[in-house]
Amino acid sequence: MNTKIFNFKSIVLSTFIVALFSCEGRRDFPDLVETGVTLDNTDILLISGETEDINPRFVPNIFPARDYVWEIDDPSVADLIMNEDKSVTITAVDAGETILRIVSQDQESLSAEAQLKVIASAPLDITDEAEIYVNREYSGGAEGAEGSLKLIDGDLNSKYLSNYVQPFWMTLQFEEEKVVSFYQLTSGNDAPDRDPRDWEILGSNDGENWEVLDERLNQTFSGRNLTREFYFENETAYTHYRFNVVNNNGGGLFQMSEWRLLTIPE
Repeated sequence: MNTKIFNFKSIVLSTFIVALFSCEGRRDFPDLVETGVTLDNTDILLISGETEDINPRFVPNIFPARDYVWEIDDPSVADLIMNEDKSVTITAVDAGETILRIVSQDQESLSAEAQLKVIASAPLDITDEAEIYVNREYSGGAEGAEGSLKLIDGDLNSKYLSNYVQPFWMTLQFEEEKVVSFYQLTSGNDAPDRDPRDWEILGSNDGENWEVLDERLNQTFSGRNLTREFYFENETAYTHYRFNVVNNNGGGLFQMSEWRLLTIPE
């Protein structure tokens, strides 16, 4: 008898649950519509003749419901082909600088843009010619598992990790003066709150007097071990280049997989 009563109660409960989630009881939710669009790289450097796909990110992270168009201020610099997935294929045509932009057709405020620079030949990575110095070292030392040498070892799967306390900087020092106007940063493998958010790139020829060459605010890395590229105008040769982290993303630690310096041929 007890078994029959138990089975009856189970049937009633199941029927109630099915009815609750049936078409009659289902709540209708509006379709998600993106409220923003961003680009991971806001500085794009291409070599003449090179082709690259640029993929926007939408907020929330859905396939966009709106229509978008890609624009370029100076079409002589690069050709654009819009793709069905809302990405764009860029083919660099001639050396120069311009602005690349994606804009929603029904709400112009939903847009994102990037600086596009086309150069005649490939940039040269000179990071390996420098010695690295930091003012906050990993607890196990520069050669430790996550020491500062990992920042320039060319391995995206290793990283530099340290307590984040102001001031916080890393310096690459060359024996001879170098003109640098392009750098790459690769995020660490975990904990986005350890990423740099606000920073400066500074140059010096004596290690004491510094010039601000580039300043970035409110930067984000949308993925782990993600490489972002940045270029800036500079025609002065320096022996010291400093990466001064003004703020990280709120964590008590700082991490980064790679910091690379490159020169752009004339």
